Amino acid sequence: MKDSIAAMRFATVSIIAGLALTGCSGQNPLQADRSAAALPIGSGAASGNLTGSPISASAQASRQNFSVALTVPAYPACPLNPTAGELTGSGVLTILMRTTSDANGGTHVGTTITGHGKATDVTGGAWTWSDADLNNEVIPGTGNTSSHSFEQTSTENFHVIGPKGQKIKVQGTFHITVVDGTVKVEFEKGNHESAEFCESGFVLTPVP
Repeated sequence: MKDSIAAMRFATVSIIAGLALTGCSGQNPLQADRSAAALPIGSGAASGNLTGSPISASAQASRQNFSVALTVPAYPACPLNPTAGELTGSGVLTILMRTTSDANGGTHVGTTITGHGKATDVTGGAWTWSDADLNNEVIPGTGNTSSHSFEQTSTENFHVIGPKGQKIKVQGTFHITVVDGTVKVEFEKGNHESAEFCESGFVLTPVP
C-alpha cells in the first residue's frame, strides 16, 4: 500500500511541477514537449503541458485535453481481461487542475482526470472505455512542506465494457494523512493495487 500511495503522490507532484514550470519557463523536464508525438503514462496518471490561468491572487486553474491511444494488456498481465488477447483503442482525456491558497498559507490542490473512448479486441469485438480519477491534496502552510505534512485523498475508476457485457473495472480509494513526517491515517480499498497494470497502456498526445 505504501508503494501505491508513493506512486500517487509522485504523479500528483509531477502534475503540480508541470503547471509551475510551464508558467515560469514554458518547459517541463518531467514531460514531453508539445512538439513530441506522444506522451506515455501509466496507472491512470498523467503529466501534461498544463497552462495555468489565474483566477485570483490565491487560486489558479488549468485544463489540458489529450487524444488517447489505449492498450489494455492481455491476461495474465491484466488479470481482469476476459479475452484471449489485448484490447486496443483510442479516445480523449482531459486533465483539470485547481490550486488554491488558504489564509494560513496552505495549498489545496485538486486534480480531475476524465476520459472516454472505444477499443477493439482480437476478435474484432467493440468495447467502450471510460476513466474518472480525482485527487485532492492539502499542504499546510507556515513551515511545512509536502514531504513533512500533507493530507491526500484519491479515487480511481477505470471501466472497459465489452460487446457481451464483459467488464474490466479498476477502482480504488486512497487516503493518507502525514503530520511532521509521521503517518497518522492511512487506508486503501478497491482493486487498484492488484489490477493497476490493466490501465497501464495510456499514450497521450496533447491537443489544443
